[in-house]
Amino acid sequence: MRKIWLLMVLQLWFMTNSVFAEGITVVVASEARVEGSFITLGQLAEISGEDAAAVKSLREIKLGSAPLPGSSLVLTRELLNMRLASASSDFNGITWNIPDFITVTANSQSISGQTLISKAIVATKEQVGLRGGNGDFTVTANGDIQDLLVPVGKIELTASFPYGIRYNIPTVVPVSVSVNGQLFTKVLTKLDVRQFRQVVVAVDQISSGDLFSTGNLRYARMDTGKLSAGYFTDMNKLIGLAARHSLNQGMAITDSMVVKPTIIKRGSAVNIVARLGSLEVTAMGQALQDGMQGQLIRVQNVNSNKIISAKVLDESTVEVLTFQSNE
Repeated sequence: MRKIWLLMVLQLWFMTNSVFAEGITVVVASEARVEGSFITLGQLAEISGEDAAAVKSLREIKLGSAPLPGSSLVLTRELLNMRLASASSDFNGITWNIPDFITVTANSQSISGQTLISKAIVATKEQVGLRGGNGDFTVTANGDIQDLLVPVGKIELTASFPYGIRYNIPTVVPVSVSVNGQLFTKVLTKLDVRQFRQVVVAVDQISSGDLFSTGNLRYARMDTGKLSAGYFTDMNKLIGLAARHSLNQGMAITDSMVVKPTIIKRGSAVNIVARLGSLEVTAMGQALQDGMQGQLIRVQNVNSNKIISAKVLDESTVEVLTFQSNE
């Protein structure tokens, strides 16, 4: 009810201002451009008068939220009267001139989509470098970004990496857009980040069980995002190991493809060693299965014919982990 009463009083002022009002004149334009988050009376009207403080106060009256940058809205005389009434200001002695319709347009400036993408790319390259990247990487845009209209003012762009850098799927980089120190919006950019390294690959086809050597391995520049985990960048770590299964030419070697070579063959004679403190007992045995260094295999004591488990130490020696008697 209070707002309705204020509106009726304000409208009465408007109808009688040509006769009774004096001192300050407010002339509202039929078209106005605004800046900032709010529409103020000073942006819509020419306000004049001898009372500088009153003029300043009128200019600062907020009349609602401004339209989006570059957009427009239309205020009718009635709507403007209602918004003025809700301001609860003293309008006594003011001469008003208000058109039937006021078109309000928000000033704007444009940021190109390419500028936003470039900011994300530069920040990503810096981020990869800070994380110890070897410099052999590429960063390209995954899709386009539309130009962005923002309020007038000083623009600041800031890129962040809430999801980290991804090498096998697009990296999402939000770019925050601030104007005059206030965050306006965030634009999500997508980038393809590719890191390349010299990776150990097979020169030719390698059969299961073949030993790796400098003759059947080489280095190749490869996109690490497309490789399985555990790839090798140092050939020396593979020398002397064996292929777990057949490998095709040019295939990157990973730790899941590698096993220690078989150094004890099934049926071969072995020396069985058992230790208990400073006591060491040895016996002759026969391997009942192939064995790699460090692997537990079954062996048979040739004297007692007892079958035990022992760890392969070298090509001819196995060790019983728990002392067992030959009786």
